[in-house]
Amino acid sequence: MENVRRVGMLFIALITLIIVASIIFIVNINLKEESKEIFNEDSSSLSTKEVASLLELVEVYDSYIITFDGTKDLRALSDKEKINFIDRLPIDVKNELNLDFNKGVSLKEVESTLKKYFGPKTTFNPVNSTCFLDDGDYLIYDSNTKMYKADNDYHAHSAYTPLSIENYYVEGERRVEGDKLIYSITLKKAFAYPNTSAYFSNYTDLVNNRSLVVDLYEEYNNYEIEDINKLIEPYKDELTSYTYIFETRDSIDNSYLIELANLNSQREF
Repeated sequence: MENVRRVGMLFIALITLIIVASIIFIVNINLKEESKEIFNEDSSSLSTKEVASLLELVEVYDSYIITFDGTKDLRALSDKEKINFIDRLPIDVKNELNLDFNKGVSLKEVESTLKKYFGPKTTFNPVNSTCFLDDGDYLIYDSNTKMYKADNDYHAHSAYTPLSIENYYVEGERRVEGDKLIYSITLKKAFAYPNTSAYFSNYTDLVNNRSLVVDLYEEYNNYEIEDINKLIEPYKDELTSYTYIFETRDSIDNSYLIELANLNSQREF
């Protein structure tokens, strides 16, 4: 009787082992198929999904970092520039991160957000942000509560509106460096002020109102109802190229920007 029970237990253990092995085999196949969709095997070129993910990240940084026009060493950002970046984040990103400066945001939350977008080694000493319109202090830091709060009593104007920027993908690359995954993406970009029709090749030309690429109002009377990206595409050879370099230790969605270079400038990249 004891032998029968042992044989029965051995049989159950064997069946369990076969089931577990089968599950692992199926999971590995699914993971391999999923990786084929995300990565181009035996290639450093970017997949369509990777390009889309990087373009979403680019949009976040273009709310402020692009105003340095690709000539700023991001490792040398001042504390004022760091908090200005936080202030200029797109509304949907602030909502996603629960950054409500009308109610108040803790210093820890600000520091965590900076590390999310510029890397885990990012440091920050709290200072007030600069209002985008009048250069006065906007996000005010209270050292007693260690909280940031918007000064809406003094700054009674509309919220910051990002530039109108159209992007055109040129090339991209993925490479491994030690325990890090590095993504680079090069884009041609057209710049305009919000709710305007004149597009320029780079941020500096926009600010100085020089070297106009195209005025959509003059070229297309009903441009507001058209796909603006397609309207500007015939002029993309006149646009400036920018390369964004991102770094991550896990997923592309957790990448942070380590370099932004204007390829048409004299700065060595």
